[in-house]
Amino acid sequence: MKGAGRRKEDQISMNEHVTPPNGSSIASLAAWTLHTDAAYTTDLALRQAELLTLDSIGCAFASHDAGSPRRVAALVQELGGNPQCAAIGQGFRTSVLNATLLNCALVRSLDFNDVQFIMKEGKLHVGGHCSDTLASALAVGEMIGAQGRDVLTAIIVGYELFRRMRNLMPYSSIWDGTSALGIVAAAMAGRLLKLDVEKQTNALALAAARCATPSIVRYGELSGAKNMVSAFTAQQGVQAALLASKGMTGPKQILDHKWGLTTVFDPALGIQDLWAPITDTLYIMDSHVKTYACIGTAQSEIVAALQARDMVRGRIDQIEAIDVTMADLPIIRKQQAEVHRLTPSTRETADHSFTFLPAVVLIDGTLTKKQFENQRWDEPVTKALTAKVRLSVSSELAASAPTAMPCNLKIHLAGGEIIETECLYPPGHSFPDRGLNRAPVVEKFTDITGGFMDRDAQQKLIDGLLDLRNAASITPIMGMLSAASKH
Repeated sequence: MKGAGRRKEDQISMNEHVTPPNGSSIASLAAWTLHTDAAYTTDLALRQAELLTLDSIGCAFASHDAGSPRRVAALVQELGGNPQCAAIGQGFRTSVLNATLLNCALVRSLDFNDVQFIMKEGKLHVGGHCSDTLASALAVGEMIGAQGRDVLTAIIVGYELFRRMRNLMPYSSIWDGTSALGIVAAAMAGRLLKLDVEKQTNALALAAARCATPSIVRYGELSGAKNMVSAFTAQQGVQAALLASKGMTGPKQILDHKWGLTTVFDPALGIQDLWAPITDTLYIMDSHVKTYACIGTAQSEIVAALQARDMVRGRIDQIEAIDVTMADLPIIRKQQAEVHRLTPSTRETADHSFTFLPAVVLIDGTLTKKQFENQRWDEPVTKALTAKVRLSVSSELAASAPTAMPCNLKIHLAGGEIIETECLYPPGHSFPDRGLNRAPVVEKFTDITGGFMDRDAQQKLIDGLLDLRNAASITPIMGMLSAASKH
């Protein structure tokens, strides 16, 4: 969806709309986040937002028993609060801030939600997971009874803002990409609350003052913080918008002053691009759904392993080596070099392990939550096969699928037989000109929510969420999310 066809007078109008009211970048950005562009309301963009909302809610249901959200749910219930919003799959309601914290943690905790790739220094890189904060828009929308189309539009703007903030973060940054998400949550909340430009400026400034997250949360021996930092920043973002609606002010030079966030979001990388008109494909169209419960850069690896599984069934003990070749990209080299991921010892490192993942898939013929239970990475057979995986990269493979993270798999068997499989684009890959394929998204939702609701309840949610644009209020649909629980 390109902006090249937009009328010249529309672009002039938009430029006038985002003229800084007081000369600060945050004010210019605030005005941009409140603007409504025709690109946000096309059928394709709205359909994509609906599919990603369905997927995110499915991920939230699936992670109800994961460590981090289970602890958050216990705390939220202890704290209580005004029952404004659904706690997804939990059977209770809570305040908008508690719902933001819990629901965002639920969406994120299995690392099963959508993933975005962005270009950094001429190379494809993992941009992050914008749906980490999607549930914050749902919580605010439910609190105020917002129309479905307004919530979807806020989500689309949030995705676009996320790309723009991430583009100001160098590849070598010591700051994690989730640093952008507090500002995104504040922008979505303020838009739904219909704040004026001045209050939205303060909302973004307040959120920015609390958003910076160090990259250590995502490397080394991964901790529970990895899956919680986006929920923390989202909660702060929503709180910032609510405080701004009451008249609270924030530091408006936070993106410009040397004592602000210039080391997090480098103005020299194009600060003015934050509030530029939409002239390219919306970022939400580049959001890919993970059809397997593991890191986004391993999705094609899983497909390649599944393709090979029938050919090695009953012959696992004959495998001498497994060559995994991935795209020659800085992010892949960095992830392949992570020592803790080569021999995982926790759930968090196992679902990021390029060595464990193909091994367990070849043994089991599937990849679900069960493959991470009972410390499968420590079982002798799995551990032995994991040790036989050899990782490498290829520039030719990268060129064959320049917008994806492709994988080639070669299994060497005793006697000299070689089994080779390859996946360029996994089922959940989104192509900008047509978006996500509906079928794998719905199939995934049905599979991972089957233990929480019957088929009728599933279908009602699927029908409601995939027609969210026509909902007069999202409150009834959100009410289904806390009721649809068997536990």
